Amino acid sequence: HIRGEVRNLGPVIPRGFLTVLKPNEPYPLDTETSGRAELAEWLTDANHPLVSRVFVNRVWMHFFGEGIVRTVDNFGKQGEKPSHPELLDHLAKDFVESGWHLKPLIRKLVLSRAYRRSSSRQSDSMLRDPENRLLWRANRRRLSAESIRDSMIACSGYLDSTARVKPMSGRGVLVSSNNADSSAKMNETTESCRSIYLPVVRGYLSDFLLALDMADPDLLVGKRPTTNVPSQALALINSEEVNQWAAQTTSRVLDEVMSLDSRVEKVTRLLLQRYPREQEILLAREFFREREEDPDAWNQYISAVYASSPFRFLD
Repeated sequence: HIRGEVRNLGPVIPRGFLTVLKPNEPYPLDTETSGRAELAEWLTDANHPLVSRVFVNRVWMHFFGEGIVRTVDNFGKQGEKPSHPELLDHLAKDFVESGWHLKPLIRKLVLSRAYRRSSSRQSDSMLRDPENRLLWRANRRRLSAESIRDSMIACSGYLDSTARVKPMSGRGVLVSSNNADSSAKMNETTESCRSIYLPVVRGYLSDFLLALDMADPDLLVGKRPTTNVPSQALALINSEEVNQWAAQTTSRVLDEVMSLDSRVEKVTRLLLQRYPREQEILLAREFFREREEDPDAWNQYISAVYASSPFRFLD
């Protein structure tokens, strides 16, 4: 189809491999089949390292915050060169030889010294390698939009981990049953299911998740852009969904413990996975002066912790 025109047909092109890829020994393509099996076999051939390198690099990015090749979507000449090319080749080769199994690769990464390093900064190392390309510390990372949402629901005690087989069932809007019901809601973040089971429909994306850098479903996004802007804290404090989860967390805390310090400890351990520091307890005492039994005050306090950097970032 010349220039994409349906009725403007050009000569029939014989099937084959892209010449720019220059395969040394391309797989023979059966004229009676689609050729997809041959393409898959060629891509996963042990002598074709690109696919294994890209895959390993993306797994590395998810655990370390940055890929060995930081442009995870671009391994071409316009992309960045790997910071540790020998390491990338070693991991890719080992990944293929182990049968393309993901768990052994993950185990190798999380047991490494590089993964177990602290995110604290050292002045001399900062001067030598400010971008941390040599992995002298852990990269401080913000939780994904879905992880932030799931964490808040889990703290409230209402997270439903049940798999949703048909997330679009009964939602209408010309998606599931060809029913143009404009009142149907899409991608309701108030649902208690895990974010992975929320329907993603273009034009009905969650404003809350978009504010937290949810991936654009119209694009292939290997590495999401991560921003840290005031609008995110405002969304976390003022969002109806967050207020609902904070209220549910408040009910849980007030029902389970009685004293102010115990409640502050409960909130800190529940939301931040650690014990409160002395300064945090003093600030809480000042905040709750004469209103430690006020649910609205606890809603505000818990919403503020949800919006805080310790809740949203991994150190």
